Amino acid sequence: MRDELAGGWKVSQVEALTGLSRRDIQRVCYEGPGGIGIVSPRNTAWGWRMYEVADIAKLFLVAQARRRSQTLEEACRGLAPNESEADLACALEFCEQRALDARDAETGAFAAAHALRCALEHGDDSVFASLIDSIFGESAQCACDVRTALELAAKGLLSNMLEKIADVRRSGKQPSSSEARHVCMAASGECAQACGLALPDACELLSQAANAPGVALSCELWLGPATHSFANASLEATLVEMEEGAPDERAE
Repeated sequence: MRDELAGGWKVSQVEALTGLSRRDIQRVCYEGPGGIGIVSPRNTAWGWRMYEVADIAKLFLVAQARRRSQTLEEACRGLAPNESEADLACALEFCEQRALDARDAETGAFAAAHALRCALEHGDDSVFASLIDSIFGESAQCACDVRTALELAAKGLLSNMLEKIADVRRSGKQPSSSEARHVCMAASGECAQACGLALPDACELLSQAANAPGVALSCELWLGPATHSFANASLEATLVEMEEGAPDERAE
């Protein structure tokens, strides 16, 4: 049987793949009154209009804008009938980043809500560490492979570091103290070895993870007010020490 879909997709398939309604797809393609005419599907000998990858890319971008409550005209603004693949790729890259930012925000909101509920219900304190390490596991994947990130999360690298820094704070030490820097240096060294990073890069990774959405609130509900800002200052002091090449204190 002849493959009727070779080299393209029918409108019913495009509707399912992009989430854009058929009415919107038709208006985006129609060049007459009421239409927008930025997509021109290919007509086939079998009487179907076939959509190619670039067409689907445009319609996907329109669908994402429609999800943000834009009108169809607003959603199509900036897209041209002769849009190059390079320009579409740039638009899709921006769309990727927007989606990642939204995902991070939702992850942070989930962690914060869960941590607050646990605090109100006086639940198991281990929940806070689990939330922090779960966020670390996601955040660390920007610098190392997924398996390594998850292994470090399972070991509690970030939550253990924060807990030890909280102990330093409770003892009356300053964030730049040798004790606080020792804790950060040891965690950075473990991260650097596991991820194949330079020591300052590992310290930066820990700092980024510690400031991912949801971590600050989880940390302070667990370890007390101002613990997170103390940890940030300790990481910053440790990074300065690394970058200046001063003698550092590593875990034995």
